[in-house]
Amino acid sequence: MTIRITAGAFLFRGSKVLLMKRGLHKKLGPGKWAGVGGHMEISDITDPRAFDIIETCYREIFEEAGICKSDIKNLKLRYIAARKVDNEIRLHHHFMGEVDTEFPLPICEEGELYWVAKKDIPGLPMSTTVGEAVKHWLANPENDGVYMVAVNKTDSGADISEL
Repeated sequence: MTIRITAGAFLFRGSKVLLMKRGLHKKLGPGKWAGVGGHMEISDITDPRAFDIIETCYREIFEEAGICKSDIKNLKLRYIAARKVDNEIRLHHHFMGEVDTEFPLPICEEGELYWVAKKDIPGLPMSTTVGEAVKHWLANPENDGVYMVAVNKTDSGADISEL
């Protein structure tokens, strides 16, 4: 059994959110919409007793969207999603933050980047874990808690509870 640790962010600029439509060539969520993000790398671990997943998130935002850490405000962990797929446990950390500028979006090998109006998000196809976190966030925009999203094996829904 392996564990895949990932981090991603939804960056807000007014009524728009930076989203990625993942490439069809991707192993995880091909063609689905998500925030920008990716896998934790060994260089993200600064202490062998703990890891700082926010550094993974900042690195991935820069790699995929070219947005620097100094341009991001209020980046906070909001959801941790857990799911077992085959012989792998996937732990994804969803962060939310803000930017002041609607940055021009670079070409990204992971997929296509877009600034999407919040009102258009519910109709986008997303993986179960991303979709459940986004659905919960849209229903509770003022809540600042951190939540656990646990998805069952059949993709028929998720349990969300505050940590």
